Amino acid sequence: MPIQSIRILYKKKFSILLWLVLVIVWCLFFGTGVSKTSSVAFADDTSVKSQPFDEIESDESDGEETEKSEEDSLAFDEDWDTEFDEGDISAPVVSPFTWRFESAFKNIINTDREKHFADAWEKDEISGLFEFKYGSADDYLFSLTGLYFFPTFINDTVGDEYVYSSSSKTYRNLRISTDSSEVIFRELYYNWSREKFRLRVGNQIFGWGTADFLNSTSYFNPSDFRELLFKDQDQVALGVPSVSGLFFFKGFTVETVFVPVHTAAAFPETGNFWAVKMVEDSYPIIFGDENPMEANSSNFGYGARLASTHEGLDFSFSGYHGPDKDPVLVPFSTVLIENQTVSVLIQPQYFIVDYAGFDFAFTYEDFVFQVEAAYSPNKSGFIKQDTEKPQDLTFPYDTRKTDYLSYSVGFNYFIPMQKFLPGHAGESLFTMEWFQAQYFDSEIERPQITDFLTCRFQDTYFDDRVSISMTGIVETHNGGAVYWPQIGYDFQNGFKAEVGYVAIDGHGEGDYQKDSLFYYFKDNDFIMVNLRYAFP
Repeated sequence: MPIQSIRILYKKKFSILLWLVLVIVWCLFFGTGVSKTSSVAFADDTSVKSQPFDEIESDESDGEETEKSEEDSLAFDEDWDTEFDEGDISAPVVSPFTWRFESAFKNIINTDREKHFADAWEKDEISGLFEFKYGSADDYLFSLTGLYFFPTFINDTVGDEYVYSSSSKTYRNLRISTDSSEVIFRELYYNWSREKFRLRVGNQIFGWGTADFLNSTSYFNPSDFRELLFKDQDQVALGVPSVSGLFFFKGFTVETVFVPVHTAAAFPETGNFWAVKMVEDSYPIIFGDENPMEANSSNFGYGARLASTHEGLDFSFSGYHGPDKDPVLVPFSTVLIENQTVSVLIQPQYFIVDYAGFDFAFTYEDFVFQVEAAYSPNKSGFIKQDTEKPQDLTFPYDTRKTDYLSYSVGFNYFIPMQKFLPGHAGESLFTMEWFQAQYFDSEIERPQITDFLTCRFQDTYFDDRVSISMTGIVETHNGGAVYWPQIGYDFQNGFKAEVGYVAIDGHGEGDYQKDSLFYYFKDNDFIMVNLRYAFP
């Protein structure tokens, strides 16, 4: 993903800076007499190296030479520049405040030929990602804040096809939205670390699981679906107000999480570019409000995860009880709008759920294999109805709890590209992952996201200046697919430009139970242009 390339570049720059600092410290340490061993350099090399240290001290024949050497040493000390005196050397001052800022300009241009060119610009967004840390290594305040807005001061039609929120709102996780701007405190917490534990309080994101694309054991953080699957990967998860503790034991760690208030997922507003416009090619869709669960003790969320490593195998076991991060999109009612056909209101509804899961990963030669799964005995879904007889439909659809299983299996292959392209210095990586989710009750409508096969190839060339990636997502059950090539150029001064094209192909028969998810976005092919600048 684009942000991963920027982080890789940042890490490389940080490594170079670290080596430079080490060289400076080495020169100061051994060049100013701070180290006692440095005084050996002023002695007679041949005499010192040919005799043991005890023999040098007891040799009376060399007394005069030793006394003369001490006088020379004292004379040398008198001539020593006072600014390099040992007493003036102090430890380097580490600032308690560190920060990083990344700005971006993102364009989404719809390639639908029936649209006028001026109407094809679906999204023009200016954003900033500000990260800071204040405090010591063990006790500090950390924040990762995203700022987003449409440049309506340039053109008041910018953002007509994409609004952050239909009205000004402040959400429980400090996501502040208007129609044309948004501030998201993705992470904002205080960290308190000691030798055996680490505590954090505030907005947090928990990266549980080993899967690269869809994590079954990521129980806590709701997703931002306002751009379907095409947001930057590190900006999909929304932070949740929580208290977490990570405890270190011999051979394993245990992390516990408590979430006192439920946070809902984010869906596109009705009429947005990424909103489903119609089902079965006949019924317009209206999305209801996020509708989070009430903030009371019966809706607390809490979970724990035990992680360890044994003989090269990384594994963990986890459990969770609380509000499900994935809502049930219930057909709730019909809506009559003047001069329009009958619309269907889709209302996200949340229910309490229990999960038990595990994941593991291991390396074999150039491969890293990953498996992740989660099981629930009481996950909710809505019961199917026969849509071929609309007169018999009853609203809202009934919901029911049943057993549920989701899992992902995949691998990363670090391609030894040097064997094929001599002198190639970039890191070539091929990733493949299969994800499936299913209810055990056949009367419940199947999950919207399931049976996904995702593949990605990524590589860099010309001293990591040019990056390429090719992503493919295939929905095997109903025949949908996404093809997503991208190319970027890193100027290696903090500035990077990227261009990508997304082609969406979705099979559909006018029956939502058989239509591919991508069928509803088959006219949303787009060109994406990103300009980014990171500092420092």
